[in-house]
Amino acid sequence: MMEIKVSVILPSLNVKDYIEEAVNSVMGQTLKEIEILCIDAGSEDGTWEILSQLAEVDERIILCHSDVKSYGYQVNMGISMARGEYIAILETDDYADSGMYERLYQEAVSADCDYVKSDYFLCRTEADGKRTFFRRYSFQTDNLYGKVIEPAIYPAVAVGDWYLWTGIYKRKFLTDYHIRLSETPGAAYQDIGFIFQTNITAKKALYVKEAYYRYRVDREGASANSGRGLEYAYQEFFQLYERMKDKGDHAAFCVFYSRMAKSFIYCCEGMEEGHTEIDDIKWSAYYEWFQYRLKAALAQGMVDKTLFRPDVWIKLEDLLISEAYYLEKYRAHKRKIADIIGPPGEYAVIIFGSGHYGCEACKWLKKQEYGVAYFIDNNRELWGTKINGIEVVSPQEIKTKDGIKKYLIANEMHSGAMKQQLQRMGVSEKDICIYV
Repeated sequence: MMEIKVSVILPSLNVKDYIEEAVNSVMGQTLKEIEILCIDAGSEDGTWEILSQLAEVDERIILCHSDVKSYGYQVNMGISMARGEYIAILETDDYADSGMYERLYQEAVSADCDYVKSDYFLCRTEADGKRTFFRRYSFQTDNLYGKVIEPAIYPAVAVGDWYLWTGIYKRKFLTDYHIRLSETPGAAYQDIGFIFQTNITAKKALYVKEAYYRYRVDREGASANSGRGLEYAYQEFFQLYERMKDKGDHAAFCVFYSRMAKSFIYCCEGMEEGHTEIDDIKWSAYYEWFQYRLKAALAQGMVDKTLFRPDVWIKLEDLLISEAYYLEKYRAHKRKIADIIGPPGEYAVIIFGSGHYGCEACKWLKKQEYGVAYFIDNNRELWGTKINGIEVVSPQEIKTKDGIKKYLIANEMHSGAMKQQLQRMGVSEKDICIYV
């Protein structure tokens, strides 16, 4: 019998448009000593039939039905079934580069790590079917990459290590410490507790700076696009808090509150458009729970400000004042952008930065009935391509385009440097605004 080095768990529910690519990306791994555990929760769109066909051509695929529609339940089933030395989870609307599990496994066994993780790409599919990828980094600095660490003693891990699917986990480590996902039916974000437990429990972890995982961000049915993020996050953090509150573990609480702060900030993004799928009474209850806990944590020095970029920390401070204060400040910022770029159609609007925030800025501008003339980007590999149907050109080329131009910088880390770059190109400060 083949020695299984990595068990890859693929939890699925109605993902027929993506499931074949996801499974094929595992079947095609350069690491051959794997098992492929496909746990389906009653798909009715043809997903199961596709899985059955794939299982006929690869004996490493094991099919299993879940009688509970719960991502956490499905993953936990896979963990219980797994026979591999290490365990990986691949979400079934995503896919992995072919060398991912071999590289992570080699690193894991060489240092006997409890887990090893990589960076990842965000993946969008354009209207013409072409894909664009945005490189994402776990950490703002390089000092945590490429060395074996005990993650609990590095506070930056709590803020940077955000997803379970970028890594592999030693099965014995998960079993010895009873680390599992929560199983709330119909919920999402059920990996929050899992990642928290691995962060505070692991003695040997390694983060490699290469990116292998392709995370799809534009599937309408994805939980990240559901409009219920604050509710899902509340369910997870509330459960964790109830389990921890009487233990008095200060170090674990510092990790917990740092993760909670980041989740609160990002779950509140977009709330200026309304609370979408959450009614106002429930939204207020969730918001106030986070607000109360985080205010207390900040007062006790349990959230390290230096772990967050300054613009993100300002968002947290604003959110903790009140929802109304945050919204008014947000709307004032957007009014300032509109004042700079003028009425729709008056000037050519150029978005500097064609990554995730560039796409978000483009979406916002279109809602305000603005057209976008071009993206500009310092990444020469993007020049000549199109994103959202809009051409990407170099900053130097944009100078050759006729007409008065207004620039909207859309980058989460380098907006200051990008503004200086535009000014060196001769762009007036009055023609530049910053999206985030």
